[in-house]
Amino acid sequence: MSMESVLRSIKSAQSEADALLASAQEEASKAIGDARRAASEIVSEATEGASSEARSTIDAARAEAEAEADKVRAEGAKAAEALSTAASGRTDAAVDVLLNAIHEA
Repeated sequence: MSMESVLRSIKSAQSEADALLASAQEEASKAIGDARRAASEIVSEATEGASSEARSTIDAARAEAEAEADKVRAEGAKAAEALSTAASGRTDAAVDVLLNAIHEA
């Protein structure tokens, strides 16, 4: 083999190596980009899932609190009605007690 032939062979091999390196770098960049997009989608989906779950938990707690508040409100109204009923029969007696206390004072 002549020196010129060896140099061409080396130059050709170098060109092939450069092309392979460029192709590998391009594929690596593409793989990294794909992985970043996939990671971003996973984070986004996880965030949406967590937000949705938090909303569901808050809504359930709110519904439970409203049910408890309605129950307490109903019990309070019932107690107030019982007091009102009990007091309404004693109004005349209470007025008499007050008037007697005022006259005696």
